[in-house]
Amino acid sequence: MAGSMGGMMAGSMGGMMDDMMRGCRGDECGRDRRLNKLLYPQLMALPDLPPERRASVEQLAHHRMHEGIQLLASLSSEASHAVQRNDYGGLQEASDRMRVAWGEFDSGLSAYRALAEGQAPRGIALAWFRREMNLTDPLTTAPAHGVFGLSGFHYFTMALLLAFALLAAWMYVARTRRTNAVLATLRTGAPVPPAPAAAPRSGVAPVPAASVSPGVPAEGEPQARAPVSTMGGWVGKLRVARVFQETPKVKTFRLAPVEGVGALPFEFEPGQFLTLSVHSGGNQVKRSYSIASSPCCHGWCDLTVKHESGGIVSGYLHEQVKEGDLLDASGPYGRFTFRGVESDSVVFLGGGVGITPLMSSIRYLTDQSWNGRIDLVYACKDLESVIFRDELNQLARRHPNLHVSIVLSDESSAAWTGPRGFITAELLGQIPQIRSRRIHLCGPSVMMDAVRNELGKLGIDLASVHSELFLSPSRTVPPGLEVSAGDTATAVTCSFERSGKKAPLAAGQTVLEAAEEVGVPIEYACRQGYCGLCKIKLLSGEVTMDVDDGLTPLDRSSGVILACQAKASADISVDA
Repeated sequence: MAGSMGGMMAGSMGGMMDDMMRGCRGDECGRDRRLNKLLYPQLMALPDLPPERRASVEQLAHHRMHEGIQLLASLSSEASHAVQRNDYGGLQEASDRMRVAWGEFDSGLSAYRALAEGQAPRGIALAWFRREMNLTDPLTTAPAHGVFGLSGFHYFTMALLLAFALLAAWMYVARTRRTNAVLATLRTGAPVPPAPAAAPRSGVAPVPAASVSPGVPAEGEPQARAPVSTMGGWVGKLRVARVFQETPKVKTFRLAPVEGVGALPFEFEPGQFLTLSVHSGGNQVKRSYSIASSPCCHGWCDLTVKHESGGIVSGYLHEQVKEGDLLDASGPYGRFTFRGVESDSVVFLGGGVGITPLMSSIRYLTDQSWNGRIDLVYACKDLESVIFRDELNQLARRHPNLHVSIVLSDESSAAWTGPRGFITAELLGQIPQIRSRRIHLCGPSVMMDAVRNELGKLGIDLASVHSELFLSPSRTVPPGLEVSAGDTATAVTCSFERSGKKAPLAAGQTVLEAAEEVGVPIEYACRQGYCGLCKIKLLSGEVTMDVDDGLTPLDRSSGVILACQAKASADISVDA
């Protein structure tokens, strides 16, 4: 009877012990169940242990302690790394496995100590069982496991979790201090990386022009929220939620998350842009367009696009895209931004669709009820081509710090009583303190050259003007103007060594543009020197780049260039 009862109890104990080990996984579960069956069930089954069996159990107990210690050390390291990565899932997993490892060590220690002290085998197993189940001894009211009925495992776990909590708190404080330091830099005038980015439009991509370190508002002057890190890094799809007809040739495409709800999968600053990718003629064509909406609108962003004659992507958007369609996009990119922290006032000078990045800043500043003075001088051909006309008038009525002046060059209606012609020094001179104000200029190249000339007449340092320049993203040689065999001796040539192709490199033409003409594939996105996707190795020759922000110091020392920016005045060869 006693033997039967012992066998039943051993089987029951073995099953319960297996269940208690379900926190383990894989090989750990197999090892724990095997040791449980070899150790405690057989202690319950035997009324006494002969010397040889006692030695065997001692060996198993010693092995169990050794395995537990090794596993605890390994898991402690994993938990520490999980805390550094803010990987709470990994931390929870490590904690669960630590519980198993501690149980392994504790059970081996208990058996080893009991055998060393000459305790009965069944008593060893029962003591271990009561401790694992948090049972008190029925013959005493004292806690079974130390103070408050807690085992050593509980104290160890609490101490470990406390250490993790202190480490996480330290990391949070360090990150907060770093963030505050960045904000303090913005407020106290330390230089921030300059360089305006070009605002793209239909069929064109931007090329950065001159830039200057932004001004900084004095203490107590108007400020907007500090910027977040928003330079590129996101690639995916967006759903066309709405399409608005702004003018006969301009549409706004409102893009939202694919699911149609929630926030955009990225954050952007006012004046940045996205790159869209469409398939045309079997090729992937990319064009960049400024975000015209305010960053305060987290659930969507607007791209305002002009239908350019012959524009591949703008034509696709205007003629084929409808509400509900998905578009491939990446970004945001660009540094032609103004958030209100750079200066206590700003002058925006725009032409045509170049209003889009300026409009993003205007919308953002008015959304924030920014108190600094905003002057917008906007040049268009006629009244019909004025983008955002009604909204600009409404914003000016609601925000007395916003002053809008629209200049029309070819408006024939006598009903128009505003300025006519072009942006002149006389008109600009009417803007209060323009010589000391921050100026943003954006529009077609002809318009921008003319405005710079007028600004120069006012004695304004042109190097201080933040500007964007519109240029074609790719150039095609008109029929009849191909480079003849007799001209190749004097033409600058770019050799694409890996592809085995060569292309003439016209003055001012980039390596990326030359590659597109001869069909050499080079990955790109922003075409402004910021994203770094068009990195290639320069094998011979020299190039100049207006912007090289997408390169690391190691890239520069290794001869890596940005194809979208690299230009040359002598023959070069590249690894592409």
